[in-house]
This record gives sequence, structure tokens and C-alpha cells, in this order.
Amino acid sequence: MKHDPNYIASLEKAIKEKYGDDAISNPKSGWDDDKEEEYLKQLKKMSQKDRDSYYKKEVVDNNGILITKKLINYISDRKIGIGCDLVVFIEDSKNKFSDLIVKFFNRDGSEAEICGNALRCIGKYFNKTKKKKSLTVETNSGLVDIAILDHNKIAVDLGRPSLTWEKIPLCKEFDTHNMKFEFDYLKGGFAVNIGNPHVVFFVNEIDKERLELDAMKILKKKYFSQGVNVSAVNIFSREKINILTFERGVGITEACGSGAGASAFASRMLNYCDRKIEVCMKGGNLIVEITKDKHILTIGDAKEVFNGTIELEDIILNG
Repeated sequence: MKHDPNYIASLEKAIKEKYGDDAISNPKSGWDDDKEEEYLKQLKKMSQKDRDSYYKKEVVDNNGILITKKLINYISDRKIGIGCDLVVFIEDSKNKFSDLIVKFFNRDGSEAEICGNALRCIGKYFNKTKKKKSLTVETNSGLVDIAILDHNKIAVDLGRPSLTWEKIPLCKEFDTHNMKFEFDYLKGGFAVNIGNPHVVFFVNEIDKERLELDAMKILKKKYFSQGVNVSAVNIFSREKINILTFERGVGITEACGSGAGASAFASRMLNYCDRKIEVCMKGGNLIVEITKDKHILTIGDAKEVFNGTIELEDIILNG
């Protein structure tokens, strides 16, 4: 099974540049591209605010497995597979600065940089199985810290977001605090990257159908070079908002952890809300806190739905 050595090399180079050569004492090497092994994988299907995600812990070796669109589509299919919005692949980290290396894939097969809801599920799983009270997870967007506050609350530090148009990224320069969009339903637009790109709109009422129509228009316009998650936000008070998110590669979801973080951050930056905000979604609520140094903390629970095994060998080898 193939693991991209260029990704590892580029990651280690970036870490050395930031933290020095001593940050990595044993660089990863010896990737074996000839291995074609796949066994039954332990799975955990967990629901975080009714948005389910599938977690597969690799058990063969650190070479990983070949992730294909066909594999992701199969696992995500609610009739012939497990059924989920997001598939997450986890492997143990071999470096000193993280516990796990995690990859996220939307149900259409596209890769996502991060998922706030999935990160809470990971925290829950490793707390239950390994008694871990805290984790540092390595993602495509950087390192993310997870902490268990109690049995029902898990905190994820999504870090300090990017607001410059190049880092979101946008196709050209925009005022990211007000993109001045004028769609039928969505007006204005606050763009932010919190590990993945988001654009937030403030509306008088949440309308699922109108959000979906305008979100598809935004994606087709290619303003966001890597796609974007689109959230509609209705302000209840300075401590409470209601949101609905259209996620790239998925569509409308019951709840979106990063969407909650982006919406709360935009609400705070525009002085619509205070630092600590309850974010209400159809699938359930989250507490989001914007710290003084502008980190985004999302706090919520995660619920295990079931556990079992699935045979993936035919999909892997014939994919």
C-alpha cells in the first residue's frame, strides 16, 4: 500500500524550519510500496451532533493503505457500506510532537484539511480505549490539540484562523470581512480559514433550500480556489447564534464543528457576539470560545453509535 513519502518529507522540513533540527530525531524512512496487504479493520462509527463519521484504526503497519475515491464512496454509502458524511484514517505518530496522524475524506472522495466534529470523536475514542486525557493530532492544516474536560465535554483547539485572502485561499484580493456578495439569499460574506476555508453570511432567518442554492452558486463561481464551506448565521443574542452549513464535498449537514467555529469567530470579530457563544445547529449545540489571542475553542460531546468490523479487501485490491 502506498504512502506518499513527499508528504512526510515536506512535513518534516516545515517542522525543522519552525522548531529546529532536534524536533525530529528519527525521520520516517523505508516506505515499502510493494506491500499489498489489507485485513479486517476495526471501525468505530460515532455520532457527533447527529453527523456521523467513520473511524478506521490502521493495524497492519505504518505504510498505511491506498486511499481511493472508490473506497471512500463505498464506506460512506448508507445502503451498501457503513454510511457517513466523513471518513477518517488514523495512524500512530512516530515523532515527538504529535500522538496521531489523521486524514479526513468527504463522502464524495475529496480530502478535507480538518473536521471539528471528527476531532471530538477521536478524543472520545482514545479516551475510552487508551485513557487519554489529551491528544495532539497532526492534520493537513497543522497540529490540533484535543482535551477531555469531563465525560460529556471534549474541547478542540482549532487554533488561530487566517484572514488574509491569499491564505483562505481566494482567487483574487477581497475584503475578507465583507466580500460584498449579492446573491438571492446570501449577502456580504465573511471569509476565514480555520484549517479549512469558510465563508459566513448573516441572515434574518435560516432557510435550507435558499442556502443550498446560493452555496452552489458560490462554489461554481470559483472565488475560493480550494472550495469553501458556506454557513448561514442568525444572531439570537450576544451569547447565542443559530447556524446551518453547506459543506463542500457533502452538502447541507446537520452540524459542522468547523462551521460553528468559523461562524462564532466571524460573529465576534464583527462585534455581534461576546467571546463565549452557544452555537445552535439542527444536530445539537456547541460552545465556542474565542480566546484573547483569537484561538477558536469548540466544546461539545461525542456519542458512540456502534462498533464492528467490515471486510474491505476486495475494494482495496480491485479499486
